[in-house]
Amino acid sequence: MQRQMSPKIKLQFYCGHEIAMGPGKADLLEAIEREGSISGAGRAMGMSYRRAWMLVDTMNRCWREPLVATRP
Repeated sequence: MQRQMSPKIKLQFYCGHEIAMGPGKADLLEAIEREGSISGAGRAMGMSYRRAWMLVDTMNRCWREPLVATRP
């Protein structure tokens, strides 16, 4: 049996030594938009609120304008 190979490209943007944006963070942003909250997005993606918050914090620090507006 012969397997067909297809190319795969993974794009990441760096901010110093941190990843400012990549496929996982893009998925998180979509989940935040869909779920309406960081905690809801984290649950939907099977990650802890702390992990989701840390990813959002990295993105917000790395871009000129915050990608996610937060409120208490």
